[in-house]
Parts: sequence; C-alpha cells; structure tokens
Amino acid sequence: MNLDEHWYVLLTIRSKEEEVCKYLNENEGIFAFSPKMEFYHRVSKQIQLRTLFGGYVFVVSKLSQAEVDRIFRKFPLESVFIHELKYKEDISALTDEEIRILTMLMDDKKILRMSYGVLLNNKIHVTRGPLVNMDDYIIKYDKHNRLATLNLNFLNQIWKVGVTLIE
Repeated sequence: MNLDEHWYVLLTIRSKEEEVCKYLNENEGIFAFSPKMEFYHRVSKQIQLRTLFGGYVFVVSKLSQAEVDRIFRKFPLESVFIHELKYKEDISALTDEEIRILTMLMDDKKILRMSYGVLLNNKIHVTRGPLVNMDDYIIKYDKHNRLATLNLNFLNQIWKVGVTLIE
C-alpha cells in the first residue's frame, strides 16, 4: 500500500458502477474501479465475471480530500446518485486492514480470480488461487454454486467468492 495514496468508497446505484468509474477515470490523478469476481455459471458451465460489491465504487488518488470532493460534486449525471462513505466527517470508510485485504485478493485488473481446492474432513482446503492460506476464513462452502462465504469484515458486507473443487 502506497502511503501517499488515499482510498475512497462511493455508494451508487447497482448496475451504474461502470458509468461512475468511466466518469471519474477521466479526471487526472484518479483511479476508480468496481471490483469484479470470477464465479462458475452453472447454466453456461463457464467461469464468468460479476461485480464483487454491487453499488460500490472504489477510488484511489494522491489528490487531497478537498480536490477529490470537488470532483465528486461535479458528477454530471443527475440520474446516477453517488455518495462517499465515511466513518466520520473526514475519515474514509476504508481501514488500512480493509485496503490490505482488497489489494491482496485482487489482481492488477481488480478481479478476484477463481480459487481451487479439495474437501478435507468436510472443509474446503484451497490449493490454488487468491484464497490460498485463507481456509480459516471460509465459514461456508456451497458446492452446488461453487461459492465460499468468507468471514471478513469489509464494509459490513458478506464476501461470497468463487471456489471450485478439484476432483
């Protein structure tokens, strides 16, 4: 994590995340993204992408809070609501620990890739992918949908991530 970077979290309308990112990324000094995750789509029998946290946009910038606030306020699309999440008046909603977890699990394209593992004593043991060495955080595994529920405190959200069993 770069110490001169500031992280911000915006809440917007589900399905409008990419539109918000596109506008924000047109501003110099701002990198906005909506994290994606790989998951197994049962009907097509393929790995596909979907938004990891629906309605959330993450912004990384070296700009000051005042400069970023000015850009947020100038958002041109009135039909798209954006609201910055903060713990207090001037403190970003992301803790250093949350930033560390997010950057650790995602790749350079801000995608949480599919993990692969085996069942040992009725528990999933991840052998490949971003969830390696995180077995203790997996509190539930849905074999039918190939999704693991993680016990991670992050924006008061439950993480459901893709994990495929290796036969």
